[in-house]
Amino acid sequence: MELYLITGFLGAGKTTFLREFSRQFPGKRLWLIINEFGKAGVDGALLQQLDAVLSEITNGSIFCACRLDKFEEELARAAAQKPDVILVEASGLADPTSVQTVLGQPAFSAIHYRGSVCLVDTPRLEKVLHTARVCPRQLMVSSLVLLNKTDLATPEQLRQAESEVLARNPAAVVHPTRFGAFQPAWLEDIRPLGGEEEVARPDIRLQKQLLELDPAMTVEQLSHLLRMIAEDTWRIKGVAVLEGRRLLVDCVGPTVKVSDTDVQNQRENRLVLLAGPGMPLRKAVKQAIAWYPTLVKEVLE
Repeated sequence: MELYLITGFLGAGKTTFLREFSRQFPGKRLWLIINEFGKAGVDGALLQQLDAVLSEITNGSIFCACRLDKFEEELARAAAQKPDVILVEASGLADPTSVQTVLGQPAFSAIHYRGSVCLVDTPRLEKVLHTARVCPRQLMVSSLVLLNKTDLATPEQLRQAESEVLARNPAAVVHPTRFGAFQPAWLEDIRPLGGEEEVARPDIRLQKQLLELDPAMTVEQLSHLLRMIAEDTWRIKGVAVLEGRRLLVDCVGPTVKVSDTDVQNQRENRLVLLAGPGMPLRKAVKQAIAWYPTLVKEVLE
């Protein structure tokens, strides 16, 4: 059994990439383990169309002490079924430096760790590197780093991103890409790196909130709500069913994206908001709720 780790900060395009990457293993039995930091998982629903067994771990990073037991449980369940390839998509807030320590346990001796691929949001990398401590750690363990979203980046941003990556991981092979596209030859660039760190503890500075939308909200009101909050977040995700439309909310930083989707999610009309230390998330949410007091409420879990 081979295992590949997919990492990268929030909004870098890991789920889109995973759909592309899974096509590199035709005829092989795949098992996907999807990790969402928030309680309302969305990525698993987006990947349901793949011909693979899929399990989802929510509410924390799989490499954090708070969810490590669940990750080990899912790994053991996968190993018992002996798939050809296990693909693990870690949360964008995961610190994966303990990956080889986890996989080095006797219980997982049949799993061959092939290495990590790190997805980078090229236009946002410089800002993220200075506001999210896990981002450099994700780069450290990845032998292959893909500078994604190059269609949105300037030539200078692309050059700067490559320089920032190599400064933190000189051993990495770096390729530009867009929409998570993957070249088969790049498989040769994936190999194990790092893995000497202890299991991570939760970053108590992280801010996360869950908002519930009233079905009476209009799509226009949703867009306005998101514009009010997005600037003060790292990521907003969720599925909303409004005005007879099923919508995927997928915001990265100030970029608001709402699109029609056929994704089925049990926790409809709930949005997961994630922000870093010092970002005025709570103030922004309070203002948004004051603007739509009957249509939006904070959910405490």
